Amino acid sequence: MNILIVEDDYDLHDTIKDFLELQGFKCDSAFDGKSAVEKIYEKDFDVVILDVKLPEMNGFEVAKRVREFSKVPIIFLTSLDGEKDVEKGFLSGGDDYIRKPFSLKELKLRIDAIIKRVYGDSERVKIRDFEFDLKNMTLYKDGKEVHLKPKHAKLLKFFIKNKNQVVSKDEIFNAIYDYDEEVNENSLRVFIKDLRNILGKDSIETLKDRGYRFVG
Repeated sequence: MNILIVEDDYDLHDTIKDFLELQGFKCDSAFDGKSAVEKIYEKDFDVVILDVKLPEMNGFEVAKRVREFSKVPIIFLTSLDGEKDVEKGFLSGGDDYIRKPFSLKELKLRIDAIIKRVYGDSERVKIRDFEFDLKNMTLYKDGKEVHLKPKHAKLLKFFIKNKNQVVSKDEIFNAIYDYDEEVNENSLRVFIKDLRNILGKDSIETLKDRGYRFVG
């Protein structure tokens, strides 16, 4: 999931960014309202975390501009806690509103809730510069789908589920081939080579006479 953090307090920005990246999110940054609108226009984000008091253009104005071309979920961060301020936030296009000070755990819970509501129950895991949706077996890089053939997708899902564990060829065959399909060891080597070319040559280890280990 790609998140844009729009916050002009550099210390708070860095705290949020470090925390979310540890949770597996990919984060981009903007420090004023004008650049936030430009970034959202140019790039696809899954969630925008938007401070209200910003240079150039305040968060409410940013949200109104963004709603002219995007439905990206917006979570406001603000020290403004009046009822009219909250109302203004939602009317300008916000999806949630968090008052400062707040806990990082609360922020994560609210992001998760929005992702589940907007994007469904997809379960994405981060692999280096990629994300893999375990439910739909779809690989993404920078928010764009990376084409995988069905067997490649099945193999990657199996590897992710068994990350850092040694798996035998028979275990892989059982996972990616249907019962009525003919097992093909040469094809398996090609599938693994293809995944290495996409994810990195060191992403999958070959263990002689034992099988393979996916290290991500």
